[in-house]
Amino acid sequence: MRLLVGVLLFLVPLLTFGQNDSIWMKSNDLLVGELKSLSKSVVTFKTPYSDKDFQIDYDEISHFSTQNLFVTNLTDNSRHTGKIKTNGPGKLQIWYADTLIRSLDIQEIIYLSEIDQKFWKRFTGAIDVGFNLAKTNNNVQITSSGNLKYSSDKYISTFTFNTLISDQDNVDRIERTEFGLMGRRFLQKWYVEADLNYLSSTELGIKRRLNPGLGAGRTLITTNKLYWAAGGGVNYNIEEYFDTSQDKRSIEAKIITQFDMFNFSDISLLTKIAGYPSLSESGRFRLDYNLTFKYDLPFEFYIKTDFTLNYDNQPPEAGSESDYVFSTGIGWELK
Repeated sequence: MRLLVGVLLFLVPLLTFGQNDSIWMKSNDLLVGELKSLSKSVVTFKTPYSDKDFQIDYDEISHFSTQNLFVTNLTDNSRHTGKIKTNGPGKLQIWYADTLIRSLDIQEIIYLSEIDQKFWKRFTGAIDVGFNLAKTNNNVQITSSGNLKYSSDKYISTFTFNTLISDQDNVDRIERTEFGLMGRRFLQKWYVEADLNYLSSTELGIKRRLNPGLGAGRTLITTNKLYWAAGGGVNYNIEEYFDTSQDKRSIEAKIITQFDMFNFSDISLLTKIAGYPSLSESGRFRLDYNLTFKYDLPFEFYIKTDFTLNYDNQPPEAGSESDYVFSTGIGWELK
């Protein structure tokens, strides 16, 4: 009787896992559980006998198979949806239902994301906070930033925010708030997107700037360490200044490129630049630039340094041509 109870206690967690994914390591070890994702050359793998997910170096994996559907990005910039089956060491296949989508080498896969049937399981995000306090002039500065992302097989939606409050004696209070909302639809190597960006900055004299826009782009480079994409589109620029007599509306083109480096010993670097030549105001040009450096810590914590620059060659009379924020802080990721 005791033996039967022991066997049942061992089997229950395995049965609750349902159908299992399998990973064959180059060391000849076999792991059975649930493959969650592959990102930046790190596989996240969950097992019924561990409280925490395993982080596995992708280069140490010989081959693997999955029971659930995954979004798969390849080195040729193509994107596929299906289950992964193994065809021997180093050889994989992508299947959708009973149709073979593609046969490939294991190193051609650079990104995997499980298509979870539960809505809330498709969200990831991060938040970080920075605080500076100086006795001189009672200087207090608070910064915060974060993001929330929803992913499915063909769509990605993201929300990002960045805030700064700086207060000290005998100096006007400095405030800056920025957020962005973006929805993207993938079309293999290409994508189309709609976005909405908001900015409020005392330095630029902007009470609020709202930019709804449409665009398209293409992935140029994707590897296990690098990502580069470029695109363009059009914005409708709604600007309200602290001096209401200068409020205006305009239409502008947008040209954007983003470069991402990752999997360099817990270090990642992201840089993004966007130019906005005006189509309705003669000679006006705006520029937004962002550089983010992040160092990963245990338990999903990280240290991040962020630099943001906004430039406008035709600012309002009470504003500056440029505004920038340099911040550093500690944060935590939701995975």
